[in-house]
Amino acid sequence: MQRFAVFLIVMIASCFGQYTDPDGAHVDMYFPQLADGGPPAQQWQTSFVFVNPHSSLTAHVQLSLFGNDGKPLGLNLGAGLASVYTFSVLPGGSITLRSSVTSAVTLTGWALAVADIPLQATVLYRYSANGVPQVEVSAPATLPSGQYLSPATHDLGIALVNIYSVQRTFAINAFDSSGSFKGSNTVSLGPLSHTSLTLGQLIPAISTAFSGSVQIVSQSNPTDQFLAWTLNSDRGLIASLPSGRLAWPISHTDRILLVYKKLLAASPSVFSGLGISGVNLNSQTVSLTVSTDQVINAFGHSNGNVQINLALSELVSDSPSELAFVVGHELGHIAQYQRGLTVGGILLPNREQDADLIGLSYLLGAGYDPYAGAGLLGKLYTATGQAGVVASAFDDLIDPHGSFNTRADTMFTILSLACLQPSAAAACATYKSVVHPHLPPSAPLFQSNDSRP
Repeated sequence: MQRFAVFLIVMIASCFGQYTDPDGAHVDMYFPQLADGGPPAQQWQTSFVFVNPHSSLTAHVQLSLFGNDGKPLGLNLGAGLASVYTFSVLPGGSITLRSSVTSAVTLTGWALAVADIPLQATVLYRYSANGVPQVEVSAPATLPSGQYLSPATHDLGIALVNIYSVQRTFAINAFDSSGSFKGSNTVSLGPLSHTSLTLGQLIPAISTAFSGSVQIVSQSNPTDQFLAWTLNSDRGLIASLPSGRLAWPISHTDRILLVYKKLLAASPSVFSGLGISGVNLNSQTVSLTVSTDQVINAFGHSNGNVQINLALSELVSDSPSELAFVVGHELGHIAQYQRGLTVGGILLPNREQDADLIGLSYLLGAGYDPYAGAGLLGKLYTATGQAGVVASAFDDLIDPHGSFNTRADTMFTILSLACLQPSAAAACATYKSVVHPHLPPSAPLFQSNDSRP
């Protein structure tokens, strides 16, 4: 097994700093509000700013614009009138798309940008009077949420988007500074539709001196999610507010897409680092299916399709590194199929342990935590004790329970052996001192000659 651990040395040495994603960088970037045009005395302009934090990969992006009715909205963002824009962002580079303020009436709506690697994205709203800029506010791209909370005044601006292809109804509840309920209203939106109103317009009963908070929830279904954004307005002054979307529960579909695309982008360096040729995993050879099947399971099919059940992502909960190990493991199976292997593996004769080794390499190569694989296997091992929760043949395994029980130990052994190699000592010590500084000295990714406290 030691010779397989040596393959990880390149991954360990190169993983730290491979991805330096800012907090909030994503492959799905939602903008709950856009505004463009208006009469000369009251004009709005929207700018979309994208930054690529990756040091070597170019990002490819598609930005789609939607009107209040959920249909495509044509705006001129510098290259003529269009509702869909495709563009690239160079490694370490940025790009700004700015509306041209050509409409005589104010056009409003929302936007969605989809990229193949995580990007940092921001939207800027500029208000001008007779050609003179008066104020500009910004908001980061966001994700759907099941609830939204925000400070509020009578004139608070609220943007709301129904992300579903059927009508949904949402409740807006207002509370004063002591937490007392002060009023509510409901808003029904058609497929992919958008609205933007002030709190006073939504709940006319609240006083003009109101100061408190607002809560937005789905009324159609408690599990539904939506997009929301609020803009503070007080005595004629407007200002950005922090995002009020709940951090948990997460949007699992968006999390799966983020991890999948991040790992797929890292594939060339991962397999090169492992010394594996004849594997070509990219958007043309691999596809993703996010399944609603109510059983914990995942697959890497011979046709290049990776299937991740939402139930498995929900078991993982809010650990992107554990989810990344699942996706990396299934990509490992696809690599095995590409090499014509249906029983054994590429590096290890045991097919599942071999996919685990590839999954571990993905964690290192894409900047995730290598300990996450053992954490995921531990959760699966625990859940298999409950009949019907985990698929009886998880990942097509005949005895998944027995497999989970042994594979975590194998991964820890491989990590330990890799870090015992002299050429990996410095990288292991650096990784541990920054990411896991308080783990005991006996933990993997630690070297005995590391004298730092």
